[in-house]
Amino acid sequence: MNQSMPPVIHGQNLETFWLTGCLVPQQAYQVLPLKSAIFLVLENLFGCHEVLLDLEDHPARWPSNGLVAVSMQATRHGSFLLGKDSQVMAPQSFKSLCHLPVSRVSSMESVMRVEQWLKSCPYPSLKSFVYQVLGEPAIGCAFFNLPASASHHHCYPGGLAEHSLEVAKSVYAVSGCFAEHERWLAAVAGLLHDLGKVRSIHPDGRRTETGYLVSHELLGLELALPALAQLDTQWPDGANALRYLFDWMLRPKQQRPLMPIALTIKQADVMSAAASNRQRAFSQLPEWQTFAKDQGPGPTSSYWLPSPP
Repeated sequence: MNQSMPPVIHGQNLETFWLTGCLVPQQAYQVLPLKSAIFLVLENLFGCHEVLLDLEDHPARWPSNGLVAVSMQATRHGSFLLGKDSQVMAPQSFKSLCHLPVSRVSSMESVMRVEQWLKSCPYPSLKSFVYQVLGEPAIGCAFFNLPASASHHHCYPGGLAEHSLEVAKSVYAVSGCFAEHERWLAAVAGLLHDLGKVRSIHPDGRRTETGYLVSHELLGLELALPALAQLDTQWPDGANALRYLFDWMLRPKQQRPLMPIALTIKQADVMSAAASNRQRAFSQLPEWQTFAKDQGPGPTSSYWLPSPP
């Protein structure tokens, strides 16, 4: 139970391999009367996988509601997958996001874009931090499925993840005058700057009861606390830097920030939202139109779209 999740192996002609994914509780633990077996459904980014286990391997210890991330050793037997030696484990750390169920995210591509971006991060402990936060199924599935707002910027399924990745990439791109480790710390803070929206908004963008009571910035810090505690053991200054950046976003100070790179996160957030709003303002207009107004919430914004040379 204390082992890390092994890497995902799929689509290969191997006799035995590790299968990672999320148990679908309402479909798990069905007894097949003809074969006297337990029928499990594991879903990950690559689809659903049906696995048969012997009766004595019944995983009764797993919760019966919510998504549970698991890893197990399986063997191909014709069109079936057979569980092997009761090796079903609940990971305490994640090394990718591939275990998230594809039916619970807006698209597989949105998850893989974040994965691809993280590959270029040269700091393993920081990558692990992101995987620990977004790898939790209840958090990750919402992050990759929710809109960023109800009727403002990125107001469509998956908009939250798209906006967040835009902010992260922009932060890194404009912060070349800072040290590399600071650039990545700020970029990760940018990726997670709206994390609390997984608890503060509904799939249609409306605020939840919690969202009316508590800011999404505070909720995001709360959700990141377990991963921050783990990062403390590997990179204490990195954990404190993220705490400071999250706190600064929560309560922007009038004075200059102790970490000047914090300013790039706010600016990147504004740029991503403004670009989305301008795109929406022009989306229903003919191509020759160069001026448009955004009729979304708040004061009306006017935009100009210069033509290329």
